[in-house]
Order: sequence, then C-alpha cells, then structure tokens
Amino acid sequence: MPDTDPLPALTKLLQNSLGELLDPADSFPNMCAEDVVFEAPYAPAGSNFLEGRTAVADYLPLVREHYDIQELAETALYHTTDPEVVILEFETRNSTGRKTGLPYDQRYINVIKIRNGKIVDYRDYWNPVVALAAVGGADGMSDAVKGNAA
Repeated sequence: MPDTDPLPALTKLLQNSLGELLDPADSFPNMCAEDVVFEAPYAPAGSNFLEGRTAVADYLPLVREHYDIQELAETALYHTTDPEVVILEFETRNSTGRKTGLPYDQRYINVIKIRNGKIVDYRDYWNPVVALAAVGGADGMSDAVKGNAA
C-alpha cells in the first residue's frame, strides 16, 4: 500500500468535516477499516466496488492520474438516526482534468459509515458526465478506471 496520500484534498475535507468521528490518520486509506467497502454507483463497472483498505489505496492514484483536485469544500453535513452514519455533500474547487486542463466542477454526495473511528462503508455519488467532460470523454480514461483492468 502506498505510504503517501493519493488524494490530500479528500483527507483534509474528511478531517475537517468529520472531526472527532474519525481516528487521526494521514491519508484517506488510513481512515478506512481493513475491511472497508467503497462503492461508487455511477463509476464504470469494475471500478465501482472496492473491498478492503489495500484495494482503496491502490485505486485512488488512478483518480489522481486523471484529475487535479485542488480543493474539496463541504456544502452540507447531515447526521442520521444511525449514529454511525453521516451524509456529506461537497464540491471541487479550482480543479481540472489533469491531461486536458478542462474544468472539473463536480458535486458529490457521500454516505459514510464510521465504526470505532474508522470508515467501514463509503458510498460515493457523483455525476459521470462531469467526470468524463473534464478528461475529454471516455477515451481520456485509463482502462483501469473504465473497468477494463487486466
């Protein structure tokens, strides 16, 4: 598993938004339980469901390969009737497609389940049209992101 933080903007956002719900960690993967389930329902099949911290850590550099995410800003945080579940809304700011330079103006809704200071379930909802536009269409995505990894 990589030692460096693949998405520092996400780490910072979660630290600021979720605060005391999470144990201190230096990266998003380290915020996750070993058996975390990460789901991105609108991502291509093959990259939309990850199981385990190592799988998440291995996948996140692919996101960074395609997007230069400078800042993520919280727009809303909802606490639910389940004390382990929060809903976090946020958006990108000053972000672009890394190879195209096109704007990446994405809004996200995440449903996050936290147990014992670690993320155990993370559902990541975002607009695939915005994601594709920033990289210049499906041809701008790597096979791994499109779910065609060997």
